[in-house]
Amino acid sequence: MASSRETKLRIAGSVLLAFGFVDAVLGRCMAEFRHTPATGPATDPCPDHTVLVGALHVHSTYSDGGGDIPTVMEAARTAGVDFVLLTDHNTQKPRRDGWEDRYPAPPFLLIGTEITVEEGAFLLALDMPPEWEPTKHRPPQETIDEVNRHGGLPLISLPFDVKHPWREWEVQGCVGLEVVNLSTVARRHINIPSLLWLLPLYRRGGAPAALRALLTRPDAALERWDRLTGDGRPSVGIGALDAHALMKIGKRKYPIPSYADSLGVVTTHVLLPAGLGDHLPSLRAAIYDALRRGRCYIAYDALGDPRPFRFFADNGTDVAEMGGRLTATNGPVTLIARSRPGTLLRLYHRGRAVAAGRESVSYRATTSGAYRVEVYRYAARLGPIHIDTRPWVFSNPIYIDGLPETDAAPTA
Repeated sequence: MASSRETKLRIAGSVLLAFGFVDAVLGRCMAEFRHTPATGPATDPCPDHTVLVGALHVHSTYSDGGGDIPTVMEAARTAGVDFVLLTDHNTQKPRRDGWEDRYPAPPFLLIGTEITVEEGAFLLALDMPPEWEPTKHRPPQETIDEVNRHGGLPLISLPFDVKHPWREWEVQGCVGLEVVNLSTVARRHINIPSLLWLLPLYRRGGAPAALRALLTRPDAALERWDRLTGDGRPSVGIGALDAHALMKIGKRKYPIPSYADSLGVVTTHVLLPAGLGDHLPSLRAAIYDALRRGRCYIAYDALGDPRPFRFFADNGTDVAEMGGRLTATNGPVTLIARSRPGTLLRLYHRGRAVAAGRESVSYRATTSGAYRVEVYRYAARLGPIHIDTRPWVFSNPIYIDGLPETDAAPTA
């Protein structure tokens, strides 16, 4: 597909200018708010569940990927992920060819597709009937409606990519979006100024070291996600890769980063009911159900395994986890998140940070709406100021009803 003049100018600007460069090199300084933590349960009241780690949005030689499916799955085993979601462009042929059933044990394989819509944008279509094939270059709303008619799961792909941005934000019926996409993050940071910093990292530690250095906060995507959930309507956020094991530099393609280098960098952790066993169709159905409901969180696993990250809301009678909804009519609602030592947690409501804490945060909700958590690792701390903070986890929201609709103000 030929790039428009506008697209070429955006790419040139990204290559020549250091967008996000300081963020990647130095991290951010972030403050812990002084607030009175709410009283929450001492023990976790949530039911037991299984957490599976997925590498989402991967391409193979069925479209424009650099390796075949066995190569992808061997890399997934090396990366330590539990499942791979293959999304080759505009086809589900690998599913009809029986590749899902060839991997009955972890890492599992799930197969969807990435559909090209108008203006070169992309939409993921997951959990579709295997015989279904998409039609390219249709209006986004028509494609979303088609996916929904077949009971599928439509998610906006590459929403803030330099080359393939999504423009049709007024569409209806889309389940969610890629809040983090590794390809988009890389394009934002790989430019002429940053190469002076990235190349020595690459020589010393290979592609994994360079990729870890690129993992910054996706500000534009998070801002849009908060707007989508601002009125309390669910919108699911996932972490994706757009992994091809190919990088185009000029007119040549190079096999970097490899699947093994990239599949474990950005992951989506899905929360499944405990006791599912190893029945493959049940596991696939449970993964798609968790993605559809937002029972998942995004993680930069290249910075470490964030488990056991927890985020839930409690009103004294009922409990809601990520993707869930809880009403305040049965009592005050307390939101609680817990992470590992050496972390800073921030709780967001309608795009504003309303509470923060080290290792855990608890907050008494005062307004309705969507609440989500971000977890950061930091290098040093000077009083309430955390230095060289690096994002690690982005939770899906919990939706609170039965409270005033006025905006919450940050507690400073």
